[in-house]
Amino acid sequence: MIFRWSIWGDNKNYEMLEYSISSFKRWYGDSHKYILYTDNVESIPVSLKNIAQVKSFFSENKSMFDVKSKATWLKWCPKSRINIDETEFYIDSDVFLVKYPKEIENFLNDDSLHFAILDEFEGESWQHGAMKVKASPDTPFINAGLFIQKKNYDITPDLAREFEWWLKNISYKNQTHHDEQGSLAIALTPYLRNGSLLILPKEKYALISDHQNLEIKSLDNIDLFHATWPEHPAFYRFKLDLNKIIYGEQNR
Repeated sequence: MIFRWSIWGDNKNYEMLEYSISSFKRWYGDSHKYILYTDNVESIPVSLKNIAQVKSFFSENKSMFDVKSKATWLKWCPKSRINIDETEFYIDSDVFLVKYPKEIENFLNDDSLHFAILDEFEGESWQHGAMKVKASPDTPFINAGLFIQKKNYDITPDLAREFEWWLKNISYKNQTHHDEQGSLAIALTPYLRNGSLLILPKEKYALISDHQNLEIKSLDNIDLFHATWPEHPAFYRFKLDLNKIIYGEQNR
């Protein structure tokens, strides 16, 4: 399997990214591919190069997603599917695996399911960004912090179609941070309709921040959490727990 992350721009949180990658390696081991794509390979610290292959966004032909925007399209550089012959996880740098995920194991063993993704905290139209104008009533409110494409399946044709529509129809002035997530939600809508999309249960695969799931004080009942931006407070709140889970120690 392939586990992939992306990091770019001027405000890179390498510490948080290292914890994210290490948390997945803790439960899935070293036999898989762990890849970090970035806009500046030279800036990546040795500690990250020791746990993941580091590759440039620009190592292949120019990516269709290499665009200047308010949205997070760069996360899909160099392309939205690296190898269709392998199951592929896309993971944001603020997503952490706390336990071995039984729901994902069941997903991987269920031939009727092709894609899996996180649920949003509460479904609201702003979570689709500017793409809310194209969403249908049954477009899911997903969170794009974790997205899995099973072997032999590829979201690229669907995502590229929505990306191209976005390029033509959403001006820079009207762009938002969530446009990429909204585009992915629309791309996944046919798979929700036909039953081949798994939306992971939000009770165990949780979004945690200063305005989401404030009642969560412990990771005892959590399998994975997304410490959402802008300040990622849940990462720092649960950093000692992650130390123990990943490294078997309280302090690091």
